[in-house]
Parts: sequence; structure tokens; C-alpha cells
Amino acid sequence: MDLLREVSGLNKVVVARHISADKTFPVAHNAINRTALCYSYSHQPDFESYFIALSPYIWVLWICGLAVLMATCILFVVTIRAAWQHWRQSSTNVTVVLAVYPIVASSAFLAIVLPRGRILAEAIAQEAVMIAMCHLYSMIITECGGPDQLIRRSSDARLETRVLPCCCWPCCLIPRPKLQKRSLVFMKCLVMQMPIIQALIYVVLLALLADDMMIYHQSFTYFQPFIAASILTGVWGVIMCVRMAETAGHRVRPRFLAVQLALIIVKVQSGFAKFLPELIEIPCVSSINPSVFINMIQNGVMLLEMLLLSIWAWRLYRVAPGKNLDRPQVVVAVLDDSIKPVDPKTMTGLENKSFNERYK
Repeated sequence: MDLLREVSGLNKVVVARHISADKTFPVAHNAINRTALCYSYSHQPDFESYFIALSPYIWVLWICGLAVLMATCILFVVTIRAAWQHWRQSSTNVTVVLAVYPIVASSAFLAIVLPRGRILAEAIAQEAVMIAMCHLYSMIITECGGPDQLIRRSSDARLETRVLPCCCWPCCLIPRPKLQKRSLVFMKCLVMQMPIIQALIYVVLLALLADDMMIYHQSFTYFQPFIAASILTGVWGVIMCVRMAETAGHRVRPRFLAVQLALIIVKVQSGFAKFLPELIEIPCVSSINPSVFINMIQNGVMLLEMLLLSIWAWRLYRVAPGKNLDRPQVVVAVLDDSIKPVDPKTMTGLENKSFNERYK
């Protein structure tokens, strides 16, 4: 073969005459590399690879997800307009609590569209739920008339500390102090630390993720006890507040359950989906690793769950506090059979006072 040799200093370049340097060659698909990427659970595909692997079904998923997200946002607007008529004193708190559903739904849709944005979407969703918990606590205290009025009404009542998650031994040994100012401050600190601690932890995790994904996966396990301790203590404070409000005669448990379910979906359900590929062997789907496919399904389910929770929130907040349209209160009067019937003619011209004195 005739070669063209060009010598430049000490470097020798040997090029075949019939080969052009401008010509590009197609990249060959290597089955071994594709298999390695498929079963690498720490690998997150880029948008182009993700789109090609799931085409044309990805369009159906995106359109359905966008429709559910728009329905959730519309329900949020409708619920806010109805809630502001009955919750004027807590309008800001109600808005933040109700905003958790469209925010979590938006984060789930972002994770469906961009697989590499899953960690960021998870951080946004979890922080939104933590902030909603804090505003739910403030809303309950405002509904009870504020800390001072709540303490004045409770007189010698005690704060119920033996509630979930501190209801079993040895947590049942926790004392129950009198409901005082410092008790409410302690309970408020338990609740308010949640968004602060969770934000700091996720800032560190996102920094590790930006540096190296393997370092993030190795370090994430060590952060789990701090995340769990922060959430459990915060939920403990909110449940104590809910029990205190119910003792004062306010019906706040359904509103707390609506936010608590969002927390369970964001943390427990997402965590289970994250560790599921490591527990069981799942084959690759459309040349993407199983963790990406499971997270896609989990985020799609989360979209539907946020829509259902939005519908429930609309039913809860469309009425005034403490009222429920589905269970109307019925007053039943029971009369003793021994009471003799009264002649209506004898009641003419008599005042209620004389009537009561006659038939006492």
C-alpha cells in the first residue's frame, strides 16, 4: 500500500493516501459496554439516550404526566380560592400547606423527564413537605387562638408526649409536663428544625453528587440516621400539637393526615423504590438500567397520588375549620313517656315562665 510519509521534527506521521482525515466513522455498538451500563445502578443516562431507549412510549408518559400535573395545579387554585373564604387568619399557612401537592407533583414530573435530575427533584419534594409541616403547626396554633389563649384555656392540662413515634417502651417513660409557654416553645423547636436540618443535609449530598456520584452513593448511608432522626422528632412535635388541639375541641387530624401521607410518599415510597433494584434481580428494560425504569414508574405513581391528595385537600379546606359537610351533626331530643300531654288551649296567653312553673 502506498503511504505518504511526512516528517515534522522528531514526530513521524504515517497516513494512507486513500484515507481522508476529515472522514468520520460511525460508532460501533459494543454489547459488552451496553450491558455494563445497563447493570450499573449508579449510572444515570443522559437525556438523548433516555429518549431513544424509551421512544415512542416516552411521549405517552410525558403527555399523561403533564395532564395530571395540570389537573393538580388547577385543583390547587380552586382549593385556595375556597379556603381563603374560611381561613383568613391563616391564609399564608393554608397556601403553603396546599402548595405541597403541586410542588411534589412538579418534582416527580421533572424526574420523569430528566433522570439525572432525580436527586434534585427528591430534595425539592422533601423540603416542600418539611416546610408544609411547619406551616401546618402554625395553622393549628392560630386556630386554637394563639399560644397565650391556648395556655389560658388549658389551665392545669398536661402535654401528651407519649404519642407516635414515642409511644412504646422506653419512650413511654417520657414525662408529661404541664402545658406552659416553655412546653410550646419546645414543641415548636422540634417542628421547625425539620426544614433546616433537611436542607443542610441535602446541600451536602448535592455537593457530593456534583463531585462524584460514587462518593454520593457511598456517603448516603451515613446520612440516613440524621435524616430519620430529624423527621421523626419533627413528626413527634406535630402529633403532640394535633393531640393538644383535639383536646381543646378542634378537629385537625384529617388535615395532618393529608400532609403526613405526602411525607410517607416522598420518603418511604421513594426510598423503597431506590433500594428495590438491589434487593431483587430485575432485567434491563430498553437498554436502561432497572433503577432508572423503577424510578420512572415510581414518579408516575407519585403524580397520581398527589392528584388524589389534592382532591382530598379540596374536600377538607372548602369548609370552615371544625365543620364537615359529609357528616352533618344531628340533635335528637328524647322525651320521657311519663310526661302527660298538654292541652294546647291551656297554653293560650301563658308566658313561658308561668308554663314552666305550672308543669315543673
